[in-house]
Amino acid sequence: MQNKAPSLSQFFSPGYNKQKYSEAEILDGILNNSDKMIQYIYKSYFPGIKSMVFGFHSLALDAEDVFQDGLVAAIRNVSENRFNGNSTFNTYLSSICRNICLKQMERAKKMPTTVFEHEIADQPETNTEELIYRITLLKDKMDDKCRQIIDLRFGLSASHTLLNQISDSASNTRFEEIASTLSIEPDNARQRFKRCLEKLKESVFNDHTWNEILASKPIS
Repeated sequence: MQNKAPSLSQFFSPGYNKQKYSEAEILDGILNNSDKMIQYIYKSYFPGIKSMVFGFHSLALDAEDVFQDGLVAAIRNVSENRFNGNSTFNTYLSSICRNICLKQMERAKKMPTTVFEHEIADQPETNTEELIYRITLLKDKMDDKCRQIIDLRFGLSASHTLLNQISDSASNTRFEEIASTLSIEPDNARQRFKRCLEKLKESVFNDHTWNEILASKPIS
């Protein structure tokens, strides 16, 4: 059975089946990997979980990411008989998504907001170059929307690395200009940038190569 949840966008179509299903039918559909049932779960439960995620008032939380991660975990638990049925599947899924939010926010609290400047400032020159290259590489591996808005915010081009610009706040592109370029509202641009920068920071902290570079000593 596949545990990877598909993209949300493919399920919000005009031809959606509004039929209601019982708990038994929902669980049976999950066990049989029914696309129709997954579509029903997305359409029926995502709005409520989206509201719950927004209730955390954190710009670093992405409702779609939380929902998909939660659904993957819920489907896996159902398929492995770890769901005891003491609650509805909707309640169970919401609980998992809430725990994901809490864990993400806890990690964010432990993450220094000036990670790039502080972690790199004390490194010997040899390590600094490697760290700058690694951050830029991790940024380039992000999805198109995140990579685009980070590049726009810091005025990056193919000839610049992220750390060349990130500490110079005066050179940062204003969110009004970014919004105009992306045809979105400035608040949306600001929120998207903050989410993407938090994702990049988390990716850096969890990157094995980054941590190896920090721990290594330059050759004398």
